[in-house]
Amino acid sequence: MAIMIQEELFRRGTSAESIIEHKKSGKLGAQQQEILSFLRGSNASITGRELANRLGIDGAWKRLPELERLGRVVRDGTRTCSVTGRRATSWRLSVR
Repeated sequence: MAIMIQEELFRRGTSAESIIEHKKSGKLGAQQQEILSFLRGSNASITGRELANRLGIDGAWKRLPELERLGRVVRDGTRTCSVTGRRATSWRLSVR
């Protein structure tokens, strides 16, 4: 089993390693909850970089596709991000 995991990490690179460490540490769930809590209190959609900037969570934008797969957030179009100045996907809570 351990050999299979190591082989998979080798194929997928350090991103896979990072996500496994994040899950083990409990940070992944905590960051997701913090993001959801913030979005519950916000009426406007937000880009990933704006979210990271406001919450002070480096890489917060990486949690948004995970939350999308869980059905907790949805994409809300694209607009110019106030942090990067580039067009970016904006996100909001899903209606459940």
